Amino acid sequence: MVLSALIQRFMATGIVLLSLSTLPSCAQTRQIAAIDSILTAQTARDQFSGAILIADSSGILLSKGYGWANRERKVKNTPDTRFSLSSASKVFTGTAITGLVREGKLHFSDTVGMYIKGLPGGHTITIHQLLTHSAGVDDFFKAPGFSYKHIRNCTDMLPFLRQLPLAYPPGDSCAYSTGDCIVLGAVMEKITGKPFPDYIQSAFIDNLGLQHTSFTPYWQLDSTQKQYALGYRKTATGYTPLAYDYDQGSIPLSAGGAWSSVTDLYRFNKAVFSGELTGNELLRQMTSRHTSQWENTYFGYTWITSVKKGYHSIGHPGDSSGWHAMNEYYPRQGYMIILLTNFGSVDQYALTNMFEEILFQDAL
Repeated sequence: MVLSALIQRFMATGIVLLSLSTLPSCAQTRQIAAIDSILTAQTARDQFSGAILIADSSGILLSKGYGWANRERKVKNTPDTRFSLSSASKVFTGTAITGLVREGKLHFSDTVGMYIKGLPGGHTITIHQLLTHSAGVDDFFKAPGFSYKHIRNCTDMLPFLRQLPLAYPPGDSCAYSTGDCIVLGAVMEKITGKPFPDYIQSAFIDNLGLQHTSFTPYWQLDSTQKQYALGYRKTATGYTPLAYDYDQGSIPLSAGGAWSSVTDLYRFNKAVFSGELTGNELLRQMTSRHTSQWENTYFGYTWITSVKKGYHSIGHPGDSSGWHAMNEYYPRQGYMIILLTNFGSVDQYALTNMFEEILFQDAL
């Protein structure tokens, strides 16, 4: 009777059990219920809309959608709803490059000039420096006359990056840059002969069965495509959906913008941190701290390590006008927290910090 009641309680609160043989402890059950209650209350107050997945080494503890993917058509968010990841999808780029190193198709010490001609500093900038945001390549949107009008892939972005002087000498500093990842995407296109989204499709999406992940431009969507969460801006009178052309024709590439769900990111994370995609030695190299501290974080190979009191995480956030993302793995505790929202007003950093304190309070 006790076991049956516990199972019913989990089902009623939306908590998903991996198996009955790995039931969480009472303390863990209370922690997960507390997190679910916070998001449920915020949703009721119209302060949150999105999805969350929390897992430990035994499997999924909480997987649930909150609020609306489309408020006007009353389409609910679910764990399989696709949200724009913004920069959080940069980890596809770093993991793919590391996979190509594993296959012997390039080396971290290779210079950009071995693959791409005409970039400032290309004869000295290395793949390692691009991956760790220490190459000095500036943000592509700063280039004079930049426009997405004729952009179809990462290689099409290179004429704009060739106009930009380096922000600093390669290796002399580190600063987060979209340009680094676009150059990495162009290198991948040169090596594989495929546009960046097509390579990620074959290497990760198809290979891992990520059924809710895509590189669809937002401006190609319409309200009939219910698997995508519309982005919303908060206004004085409520929430306004972002127009489908709000981003002026941008397309998801190696610097970010892919769509995914909390369930697909969980599958991807498991493949990454088990060493399936890179092997264990390259996984260690990819997720190590290769730079000095930058805004309380350290850069790995596009994966970012955040160090806090008693624990640290490896992952990547994403921010845009109508969506935010947090995808974090905690190696010491064996936990994952994946939080996606389609409210531009949500502070995903504050929420994640709150959930960390609930889950890891014994480490504080």
